[in-house]
Amino acid sequence: MTDADFRDALHGHKDVVHRFAYRMTGSSSAAEDIVQDCFLILWRKPGAYDPIRGAMRAFLLGIARNLVLKRWRDERPHEALEDDAFVFQPLNVREDGRAEAVEKAILMLPPLQREAVVLAEYEEMSLDEIAQATAADLAAVKSRLHRARQNLRRMLAPILESKGAFHGTK
Repeated sequence: MTDADFRDALHGHKDVVHRFAYRMTGSSSAAEDIVQDCFLILWRKPGAYDPIRGAMRAFLLGIARNLVLKRWRDERPHEALEDDAFVFQPLNVREDGRAEAVEKAILMLPPLQREAVVLAEYEEMSLDEIAQATAADLAAVKSRLHRARQNLRRMLAPILESKGAFHGTK
């Protein structure tokens, strides 16, 4: 990887990596640290990226994901990354605005569900791209995304009911 290639990767993908890291951590400073660490890894090991295996964006999001999960494990060593049995209660929408309620609900999801939603909905990645970025099986990605959407429906029920979108949804 040449200096120009690195600069192109940095300028072309730093915002995507930052958005992902921010939505995963809920912290601007943590997101900035993750972006810096992500591009340091690319700088130090440019040969780790193989364009035959996928796009630079997916590669960098995979690095960012690993950094986010490492941070999560370091900060919460006794919490599971994904808890299938956890049931979410509706949020109090009167106290939060709609956008804030959605952001809060996403941050409350278990990390692996959160990353699936962030990558699918905000970064508009396909299921195959998410599987590549997260080094997960396609079935696992589908399952995480499905559970995340179910949990979000439960948490955001007051918003969905007020818009009439909740009725008829499972």
